[in-house]
Amino acid sequence: MTVSTDDHRAPYVQVADALRDEIQSGKLKPGQKLPSARQLADRFQVAVMTASNGVRVLREEGLVSSTQGRGTFVRRADDPAPVAPSPGESGVLVDRVGVLEAEVQHLTERLAAVETLLAEWNQ
Repeated sequence: MTVSTDDHRAPYVQVADALRDEIQSGKLKPGQKLPSARQLADRFQVAVMTASNGVRVLREEGLVSSTQGRGTFVRRADDPAPVAPSPGESGVLVDRVGVLEAEVQHLTERLAAVETLLAEWNQ
């Protein structure tokens, strides 16, 4: 599945919604490890940051939990409730992610322009 540019939802929301559906349908089971951000990015054909943001949404909803160095897992019903970031901390993180996404978009556009120039130069 890839994200749709025709969809009004942001790409990271589309990733989160698809994974949430898989969790709720039982395709992804409690205790099961989610694919890495890079694997999700390949699967959904998005940037790694976009895939990470989709997983972040699920973490904030309490559907998954991450363990440093081990990965992200579908939460079991008996797992302790996740600790949510404070409102100020969450806002700063969201702002930073927005800045990083804009930087990635800008760099992607610049790279495409350079590739076009190189292709023209090599002809």
